[in-house]
Amino acid sequence: MAAGIPGRTTAAHRKNRANLKAAVAEHDLPCAECGEKIDTTLPRGHKDAFEYGHIKSVKTYPELADDPANGQPEHLRCNRAKGSGSSRPGLGDPSEVW
Repeated sequence: MAAGIPGRTTAAHRKNRANLKAAVAEHDLPCAECGEKIDTTLPRGHKDAFEYGHIKSVKTYPELADDPANGQPEHLRCNRAKGSGSSRPGLGDPSEVW
């Protein structure tokens, strides 16, 4: 494993973060928590800035900390509100179109 705190400071995490931020900018991906647009040009630390979120908590699943499949785009505010918990499950697809 790379040196650093898994899921936060490793080279793998920095690479995953950069790749996901580029994908958000290129494909206009929304925040996985609130569904709103993420402005990738905002400075780090701004409440609406891009933040690399973990689908499964690093605290609970440390083995998935640097797995790129465990990353999702989030706003800083959404990531902080989620805390160390896992993402909230979505409602899924409706069984019928109403």
